[in-house]
Amino acid sequence: MNWPSRPTTAIVAATAGIALLSIPQAVSASSSGNGTPHVTVVASGLNDPKHLTFGPGGLYITESGTAGNSCVTVSGTNFCEGETGAVDLLNLSGIRTVLSGVPSLIDPTEGTLGPASVTFAGGKLAVLMQDAAVNPDGSTSVQGPGSQFFGKLLLARPFSSSSDWTQGPDVAAFAAANPQDPATLGGVPGDETTYDSDPYAIVPFDGGYAIADGAANDVLWLSPGGHLKVLARLPTVPETVPAGVLGPGPVTIDAQATPTSLAVGPDGALYAGTLPGFPALAGTSTIYRLVPGQRPVPAVTGLTEVTDIAFDHHGRLLAVEFSTAGGLGPETAPGALIRVDHTGNVVTLPVSGISEPTGLAVGPYGAVYVAINGNAPAGQGQVLRITNLG
Repeated sequence: MNWPSRPTTAIVAATAGIALLSIPQAVSASSSGNGTPHVTVVASGLNDPKHLTFGPGGLYITESGTAGNSCVTVSGTNFCEGETGAVDLLNLSGIRTVLSGVPSLIDPTEGTLGPASVTFAGGKLAVLMQDAAVNPDGSTSVQGPGSQFFGKLLLARPFSSSSDWTQGPDVAAFAAANPQDPATLGGVPGDETTYDSDPYAIVPFDGGYAIADGAANDVLWLSPGGHLKVLARLPTVPETVPAGVLGPGPVTIDAQATPTSLAVGPDGALYAGTLPGFPALAGTSTIYRLVPGQRPVPAVTGLTEVTDIAFDHHGRLLAVEFSTAGGLGPETAPGALIRVDHTGNVVTLPVSGISEPTGLAVGPYGAVYVAINGNAPAGQGQVLRITNLG
């Protein structure tokens, strides 16, 4: 695949047509699944794991790393970078690191950022890199070895050294060249920019790849030739901040959609899960159904802080919630594994230990894999294998 380093194409505008939903709109429910799930820890000692992807040889795990000591202060905020991110491969032989020394940074407001999602292109790993301290031209102010890969796809062969890595399409530069409308920006006034970018999820779709850019509030399509275009801009979500948080009384904010996750459904459509921006109240996350040329359609509503989605072997939609209490709830609140059946019924599955989940994948034999402790101190990340979910 011959991807140029800075693809530039025009935005594709969504039409007014609304497709029929294959998953009826629903709200979250408190019912539980059938049977007693069996949970096994299959990977541990991870540093901020993000998305999980099945590919050649097994399950690929992205680790955002622990940042490093190359620091820079931007507008009063200190960003530190280092080559501590990684991509691991888990299979019956165990777990091994197939890509090490991947750039990683600490954003004081967002935590550790680095490799977030992986796919495969032309025999190479295509690693989607997050971004921070983004400038109006899409470059980053973060300094340090490998910082040129932030906001881009990093292309590398397994077990290769950084000297052999190449830069794929520049998602951050595309976001800067095609800034979002303030109507989708939302957030606390003065707290966000229309050119911000934080690429977070990538999946094969429609002959190319779909990319979720959390900070740009959009889902992009990457063509086989390396050209980017906007597949959908996701709308803001009105949320009311309780009295005492931003002022003496309640304050209503149009929170950013912030897409975090993508999955292709059995109907061939693309689905995008969201974790709305501040305040990310409980029940405000939506999973959208996306069809090129059509407006985003809410497929599932009433969820909380969705960080990843997938479809099981029965065509049912799965999702993980980072915290069931939402952004203003207690930090000790658990996450959850959610399933949506074909009638739109939303079920919280009775799985314990779902703490700060950030990754979700379904294995070739139907087992569900969940990355947990995605925002925990170094070395506390794990991957769970869950069976007997009914």
